Amino acid sequence: MYAWYELKDAKTGNKLFMRQAIVGQKEVGVKTGYYLETEVVPEIGFPVLYRLLLTGPASDAQNVHEILVREGTQPPQSLAPDILASEKSGGTEGDRASTGMEKITTPAGDMEAEHFVISQGLLKTEVWVNKTIRPMGIVKMISPDGELLLTRYGEGGRDAESAMDRKAPEEAANSVSVRVNKGPKKNFKGKGMP
Repeated sequence: MYAWYELKDAKTGNKLFMRQAIVGQKEVGVKTGYYLETEVVPEIGFPVLYRLLLTGPASDAQNVHEILVREGTQPPQSLAPDILASEKSGGTEGDRASTGMEKITTPAGDMEAEHFVISQGLLKTEVWVNKTIRPMGIVKMISPDGELLLTRYGEGGRDAESAMDRKAPEEAANSVSVRVNKGPKKNFKGKGMP
């Protein structure tokens, strides 16, 4: 299962595209963990991939068992899961209130979604959620940082597979080749060259 989103940065106006997919599972103790892969694709440049092995919500660092990151054409790197615990310390979730169901128009089609407003001090984030949109259920989100909108979703196929081990396109490889071309056989007046 996968979902693609378009993200718009509030400060710069730049667009990014993001794919989230469940790309596998693994037993972690007595629990089944699922690999959640997030691919962030800029309009220009190379994607960044994150793959987390989760046994519950990622908001709880205890549920994160593996983190793998690949930036651009670089090989994947493993990160210690406790990196998330240090980043989230001191944070608060904020107050969340549902304003009810709404019809949302997206490039993926019109759909019903529950509208939540999350307040953290003076900051407000709005999220529209539909449980049939997997893996995270998000249809639309508006925050002080920008906007996110569902563009397509589904099950199976290339979008539901891990992109972590995909090879970079040939033109993106980190190799340099030198090619020497011979000059023209005739000059611009059509006469033979020595």
